[in-house]
Amino acid sequence: MKTFLELSGKVYPDLVKVFYANLKFSNGVLKSSVKGVEMEITRQAWKDVAGLRQRGVQVRKGETSAVDEFNRVQYFNQCVRNQGEQARNFHVGRLRAEERLLALVVTKIIMLGGSNHATLNEGGLVVMYCIQNGVMVDWTYTIRDHVMKAKGLTDFKLPYVVLISKFIEHFGVDVEGELDESTGLLNHVSTLNMHKMGFTKVGNTWIVKGDQGANIEGGANDHEAGTSGGNQEEDEPHPMAIELYNPPENTGHTYSQFERMVLNQL
Repeated sequence: MKTFLELSGKVYPDLVKVFYANLKFSNGVLKSSVKGVEMEITRQAWKDVAGLRQRGVQVRKGETSAVDEFNRVQYFNQCVRNQGEQARNFHVGRLRAEERLLALVVTKIIMLGGSNHATLNEGGLVVMYCIQNGVMVDWTYTIRDHVMKAKGLTDFKLPYVVLISKFIEHFGVDVEGELDESTGLLNHVSTLNMHKMGFTKVGNTWIVKGDQGANIEGGANDHEAGTSGGNQEEDEPHPMAIELYNPPENTGHTYSQFERMVLNQL
């Protein structure tokens, strides 16, 4: 997962659109063609380009049976700030600071999708649960699912533009003369998204009202897609990086090495 989260370099917006336009799914493999080059995203391609291996549980919205112990209501109630409050909906504003930021990582980086990041669906919750509990996930399955969903839904920004651009380069597509943009780390989120999630910046520190001891230094920059509209404010770069402090002692949760790596990549 580390390689995927740290992908950076040039993106090719027009070629990414072509990739999605020609995209199909056959025998468990994503297939497309760009400028006459046939592309099959095989097990080896996932490993070579993104460092991802096809192993672990397969989870997505509506498919959580592989994680026997997962119950979305129970898990969400464990993550809310007010432990006596029972879940009526899965709004991220009710989460503790660390889980709220993890929700942002999941909805804006790992499971890119529509514009509503304020309410968690079952897919987002099960991914959060797996990260926090050290359950190995087949990320290629999750990404494939979102890629195909994005192709069929008009309200989705085209996700994973850095990843798709890396595949385009990997398969030797001629990119000379093509429109390209340089980008930093794939997993940046915008200042606007931070505000939407209930974080407030005081000086150089991000804080959440009511969550004493939980703060995040720095700022953010979202380079999600830029290939199908969206709020322009979300795409404006922020010059600072975000670093997650250790969670407050009263959260009762110890972060795994993988979870800290995901959060600290922001």
